[in-house]
Amino acid sequence: MPRNLTTYTKAARAGILDLVKNLAENAPLPSLRQLADQFDLHSTTIFRLLHDLEAEGYVWQGPNRRFYPASAQSHTLQGKPICFIGRQIQDWSQLYQEIFEGVTEICTTNGSPLILHSSPTLVQVPVELEPAIIATEAEQKSELQKLLRTIPKGCAGFIFDHLWCDAALEQIPFPRNQCIQLLSGSETHAKVITPNYSAGAQLIADYVQSRAFNQVYLVESTPEEPLLHRSVAQMQETLATLSTHSLSYYDEKAVNELVRQIPPHSCFICTEDNTALGLASRIREADRKTVEMVAIQGTGIVTAPHTRLRYDYRRLGRSAASSILHGTALKQMAPRLVTQQEDD
Repeated sequence: MPRNLTTYTKAARAGILDLVKNLAENAPLPSLRQLADQFDLHSTTIFRLLHDLEAEGYVWQGPNRRFYPASAQSHTLQGKPICFIGRQIQDWSQLYQEIFEGVTEICTTNGSPLILHSSPTLVQVPVELEPAIIATEAEQKSELQKLLRTIPKGCAGFIFDHLWCDAALEQIPFPRNQCIQLLSGSETHAKVITPNYSAGAQLIADYVQSRAFNQVYLVESTPEEPLLHRSVAQMQETLATLSTHSLSYYDEKAVNELVRQIPPHSCFICTEDNTALGLASRIREADRKTVEMVAIQGTGIVTAPHTRLRYDYRRLGRSAASSILHGTALKQMAPRLVTQQEDD
C-alpha cells in the first residue's frame, strides 16, 4: 500500500521543530541523510521541508550548507565577511556609495570584513554626456564565472550588483538565503532589496498633477540600465493620465533646444540624479527660472532648490547586511518627497 506522504511530511516537520527546540545552543541540525533516515523520507523531501521552515523563520542554512536553528545565525556568522560582487569601486555612483555606507556600518558592528570582488567589465562609465556601457548577457556570464572561481571561502553571504542579469546569476553556487541583489532583480537566484519605487512614482505623479505644469518631460539617461529602465516604465505608467513627453538626456542638441524653447511653468522629471544635476545646470545657464527640474532617483546629491525624491539608501544597505548576518527581514524603503525649498 502506498504511503500517505502528507502524513509522513507533517510528522517530519513536527519532529524537526522538536529538534530545533532541544538542540544545544548554536548546534546544527542532523545532516539531510540523517534526517531522511530518521523520518523515513527521501532527502529531497527533507530539503524542501527545511527550506519551507527557513522561509517561516524557524531554521537557517549556514555557509557550510548545514541547517541550524534560526537563533544561531548571529552567533555563527560573528566576524564572517560579506562579499560584494559587482562593479569596480571607481564606478560606484552616489547611490552605491550611500548603500555601502550602511553595509559597512553593520559589518563593523559585527566584526565582519567587507570584501569587494570587482568586475572591470560589468559597467564602464565614460565621460559626461555619454551613457554607461553595460556588459552583454554573454559577457556577464563569462565574467561572473571567472569571479566565482576566486571567491574566498567562509563568507557569511554575498551582495550582488543590480546589473547582473538572470542568465549570469544562474551560476551562483551559494544558497539563495545567503545572496542579496541590490535594487532590482527577478528574485529567482537571490533575494532582492529595493526601495518602494511604486510609492515614489505616485508621489511624483501627485506632485506634478497638483502643480498643473504646461508641459512635462520625462528625461531618460541609459535605457539599457535595468534600474533606470524600470524607473522610466513605472513613471510612464503612473503618469499615464497626464500628457507627458520623453527626452533622452544624451541627445545634447535636442535637450539644449528644448531648454531654450520650453514654455514657462514646465517640468523635467529626471530618472537619474547625475543627469538631473546636469540638466539643472543647463536650465540655470539659459536663465529659465520658471522651468522646474524634479529628480526621482533619491540620492543625496540633488538638494534645494530642486524638488526631489529621497530614499534612505544607507538604511537599505544596513538592512541587506543585517539580513545576511542576523536573519532580519528585508523591507522596502519608503520614499519622501522633498519640495523646492525644503532641506533633507
